[in-house]
Amino acid sequence: MPANLPPNYYAAEKRYREESDPKVKVKILKEMLAIMPKHKGTEHLQGELKKKISKLSSLAQKKSATKQTASLDNIPREGVGQGVLVGLPNSGKSSIINYFTNAKSKVAHYPYSTFKPVQGMMQFEDINIQLIDLPPLSQEYEEQYIYNIIRLSDMVILLIDLAVDDIEAEYGLATELLKKHNIFLKREGERRPQGTEAYKTTLIIGTKYDIRHFSKDDLKTLTEDEIPGICLSLKDGFGTSQFPETVFQDLHIIRVYTKAPGQRKDFDKPYILLKGANVFDAAKTIHKELAENMKYARIWSSNKYEGQRVDREYILNDGDIIEIHN
Repeated sequence: MPANLPPNYYAAEKRYREESDPKVKVKILKEMLAIMPKHKGTEHLQGELKKKISKLSSLAQKKSATKQTASLDNIPREGVGQGVLVGLPNSGKSSIINYFTNAKSKVAHYPYSTFKPVQGMMQFEDINIQLIDLPPLSQEYEEQYIYNIIRLSDMVILLIDLAVDDIEAEYGLATELLKKHNIFLKREGERRPQGTEAYKTTLIIGTKYDIRHFSKDDLKTLTEDEIPGICLSLKDGFGTSQFPETVFQDLHIIRVYTKAPGQRKDFDKPYILLKGANVFDAAKTIHKELAENMKYARIWSSNKYEGQRVDREYILNDGDIIEIHN
């Protein structure tokens, strides 16, 4: 029996052949199936279309999953720096990002309640720092994208659960899992990895201080490089006022404000520079032409006279105000 297919079926078939997106091809196939007359002469064709729909649907799901994982690899930076919250299950990462940012990460008493990265902005004085809550480090469940995010971050905030029986083992397992992926924790590391190995600036956070008291000196002894640490208790607020400032200091950045000659100081938006930057670096950040034409600068600083003249090599400090003269 002939199929007797209508013209709009052939038009859809033409669109199907020209399309490359599996999702769109599935939609067209379903449209063709709906258009097709249902009788004995089209039974074989109906079966072929259904097979194609099944095959392409599976392919579209795989592509979607790959695309989602790839997007997780690269979380765009926001604010003045990016710190990743890293730790074993139930170390308190989700509680910290919920406490210090506007994020809403699921908090539970069972492990692996965080399945994908959650990001939020933590305010410190007049700037915002991006925090990312990552799924926990684990021997059983390893996702490569988690370690890619850690490698590319500005700093690692490693959480140690002070309520566990063996704190040293908790720290040892976390660092072992990171080393397996060529990530090494340091007091002062790289902002961007320069090779296959990544040496990350790290801050150790001892969580649940209300359950077990532990000093920051005790945290430091856990590490080979005497990595600094602080203890937190979100329940009673212990250490919470210190946390944002400590993260800011460990990002190794400074805030520099500008002042145009004869005008008031501009405190609305600081320029962010790396520690060790000089007046010329600041001028380049503001505008390349400004740096090229600069003759000198005046500075307002806690350790300088008001408006003191300085040269382009003068090393800036956090909170300095500069006035550049051409």
